Amino acid sequence: MRMTVLSSLRSAGGLLRALRQRVEQLNALLERQRRSYAQMEAFSANVAHELRAPLATLVSSTELTLREPGLPPAAAERLGDQLEELRGMQGMIGDLLFLSRAYGGAKARRERVESLAALARDVAEYHDAALEDAGLSLRIDGDAAGDFDAALLKRALSNLVGNATRYATPGSAMRVGIEGPRSGIVRLWVSNDGPAIPSAQLPRLFDRYYRAAPSRADRGDDHLGLGLSIVDAIARMHGGVPFARSDAHETRIGFTLTGGQPVRAYTARRSTALTATGAVPGLASSAPSSPASSPASSSPPSPPSLPPKPPP
Repeated sequence: MRMTVLSSLRSAGGLLRALRQRVEQLNALLERQRRSYAQMEAFSANVAHELRAPLATLVSSTELTLREPGLPPAAAERLGDQLEELRGMQGMIGDLLFLSRAYGGAKARRERVESLAALARDVAEYHDAALEDAGLSLRIDGDAAGDFDAALLKRALSNLVGNATRYATPGSAMRVGIEGPRSGIVRLWVSNDGPAIPSAQLPRLFDRYYRAAPSRADRGDDHLGLGLSIVDAIARMHGGVPFARSDAHETRIGFTLTGGQPVRAYTARRSTALTATGAVPGLASSAPSSPASSPASSSPPSPPSLPPKPPP
């Protein structure tokens, strides 16, 4: 009996040593992965930082050349194409630097936002031309207030609206939803009708440079796949997380925020039909105005809050 107990203890001790060894190996593996990711993040940030100055020089010199008198039309066209590509590279580098800071631990600068619906209206007005070209309607449902970084939220919502506009079925309706807050958590999302995203691909939508289903990639989209990564970063800077769901009826992509407070519900609609001249009617509140939802109470969109519009 004594020998049996001793044998059992020796076996249990050996099992614990083996388990401890496995745990140490796993911890070492995770640490190597963490260091590797940190090195890649630092390399990406350093490369982007070093490219900013020469790109700025190329952009400014190209702009000056385009202003020179007597420039042949063919040369002006080539330089215009070159300038567009250079500005696109500038935008990509700015996005990479932002992601590097965000994942490096940067937090959102909190300030009082009285109406997320008013903020969403600013973003919708910025996308008016793209919505009109696609024959899309837009509706803003719900509202909330709280302490958020308004500029970052405009950027995230702009990325979501732009993404939905590219993949929405022409002539369909899009929605910006604002839900909550529940226990201080607010949910913001943008939905559209269009090609469904396979469920296996949904968790990867917020990865850098990731492209979803071919049916969506075949839309002639020349974006680099950083837009939803920025949404993910902005959500995490606010203590939230991104989310996505998609089926044959609707694709909904959004994120959560902490620090929300309730306000009066708001609904804004855009007519689903174009006018005779092809213009999309402006947003109109379907509920009585309040200081939080009145268009007059919302400030005009701030230029740094949204990506620059492409040159004509």
